[in-house]
Amino acid sequence: MASLLRRNWWTLCTQVAGSPCVWLGARRKAVRLRSIQWTLQLWYAGVLAVVLVGFGSASYFGISRARWEQLDSELARSVQELAAGLRPPKTLESSSMPASTAGTAANVSRDLWKDSPPPDFELPVALAQRFALDDPASDYFVIWDGESRVLASSNALVAAGVPYPGARPDQSVRPHPPGPPQIRKRGEFREAYMNGPRWTRILVGTSVRPTEVELRHFAFLLTAIGAGVLAAGLVGGWLVSLRAVRPIRAITEVAQEISASNLSRRIPVAEVQSELGSLAVVLNEMFGRLEAAFQQQVRFTADASHELRTPLSVIHTHVQLALSRERTADEYRKTIETCQRASSRMKDLVDSLLLLAGADAGRLALNRQRADLREVVENSISMVSPLAEAKSVIVQTDLRPAELSVDLSRIAQVTTNLLTNAIRYNRKGGRVEVRLGVDGPDVVLAISDTGLGIPLENQPHIFERFYRVDKARSREEGGSGLGLAICKTIVEAHGGTISFRSKPGQGTTFEVRLPLTETRMAKSL
Repeated sequence: MASLLRRNWWTLCTQVAGSPCVWLGARRKAVRLRSIQWTLQLWYAGVLAVVLVGFGSASYFGISRARWEQLDSELARSVQELAAGLRPPKTLESSSMPASTAGTAANVSRDLWKDSPPPDFELPVALAQRFALDDPASDYFVIWDGESRVLASSNALVAAGVPYPGARPDQSVRPHPPGPPQIRKRGEFREAYMNGPRWTRILVGTSVRPTEVELRHFAFLLTAIGAGVLAAGLVGGWLVSLRAVRPIRAITEVAQEISASNLSRRIPVAEVQSELGSLAVVLNEMFGRLEAAFQQQVRFTADASHELRTPLSVIHTHVQLALSRERTADEYRKTIETCQRASSRMKDLVDSLLLLAGADAGRLALNRQRADLREVVENSISMVSPLAEAKSVIVQTDLRPAELSVDLSRIAQVTTNLLTNAIRYNRKGGRVEVRLGVDGPDVVLAISDTGLGIPLENQPHIFERFYRVDKARSREEGGSGLGLAICKTIVEAHGGTISFRSKPGQGTTFEVRLPLTETRMAKSL
């Protein structure tokens, strides 16, 4: 049954006009012809063919024209040489004509020319060998007298079939001197004729077959050479296009091999030349950023899961203990308080993750309003003062008015995070300095501490998510490793920058710069 269905489907595809099979085949062929390699090859072949045809045609027509002109020149020269072989008759030479006018047709009376015999003809020695062959295909000449009768010819058979060239002579007028030769075509013959002495007419002809055969051989030679050059050019163009497209195929293969489980593949830049080398470098850099982002995302997911698992485990454990047996009201109260602290920590972590996710997606909304940043900093200092008192840390301030348009709650979150870190990672009895002022186009908030500082090997990662300098200590004090990442995200959303300077054993200074004008903020987004 299945084989019958397949046969019927194939019959339908092959018999119906515009069938899917034919369409798909044509579609694949069209896609193949639209490739870069085929496009280059077709353009190269077209340009090369046009150049070869143009050059070959120009060469053929130029040489053909020159060959016909050469043939006409030879015929005209032969006619003139034959005309030189005509001599006045002896009776005319022995007449009482003055010597200065003897043999000159223009000075002889009309009656004398009319009654005198035709001129004598003697074939020049230079033409004797040319007209010696009695062959219809060889060169020939014919001389007619004033009565249009054949006076002399090289081949009687040919002369009988040669028509008298031009108009018949009119003996009622004085004869004209010989004029320039004229060319005429007659079938397969090409002939030159001119007027001779006393109404004679001289004609020299030749067959054009040898010239046509010669030109056909030349055309065939040009065609063969052109075809050879075109074939060599196509092969060379194919190899060049193949070499040019090979790096693109290598780039495509590498891009196809890259997946979520294999992001380490890179394009071999050494094998890529010219502009494609720059493209390969850019793509490798993009693949590197993609791999780093993917690894960061995996690490972020793992860290977030780990951070959420800790408070959930606390809640789950205390609930199980509370339900395992009857307990006093005070024990239930302590269990609930513990679960509340764990849920609060989990809520803070979820809020932080949502904030970072919204910033990554470009959906971090800012509720800007004009305010003095000094009030925000003072409120944050009041909020962390119990923590500073518990650790015997002195907070010193130098706050000056700094009015700008910001999201007060977000900036308060940044200030509180930085102050909390400055106090939490300070030495007991240490000092925290808070400075606020205007520096040119920016509002500058600087928070310095006298703590242990940040080790040099940890400084490049300080703004990474879930990164902790002292992981054990941070976890004990409730840190999630997202505080500085959130600060950086909020500050950059306002168009500002956050940086730090730290010396191990001496302390750390964080500096936040926020633009005074909203124009700079909008440009930075």
